[in-house]
Amino acid sequence: MRGAMKLNEAAVFKWVLIVGIAGAAVIAVTLLTRPLVGALLGLALVIAGCVYGYRWAQQKRREVGAKN
Repeated sequence: MRGAMKLNEAAVFKWVLIVGIAGAAVIAVTLLTRPLVGALLGLALVIAGCVYGYRWAQQKRREVGAKN
């Protein structure tokens, strides 16, 4: 496949842990407070993750472009 990103197992495991911890945090906050607070925290975490993932993907694309 042209342009496919190759990820190693350690990077994928890191993301699985991050998503699991974030999910646990949202559940804990929701149980300790109101559901709205948990939903807002979840939304904030999703937005932060999307921004980080977008920047990471752009960096990887630049690195692949520089190698070619």
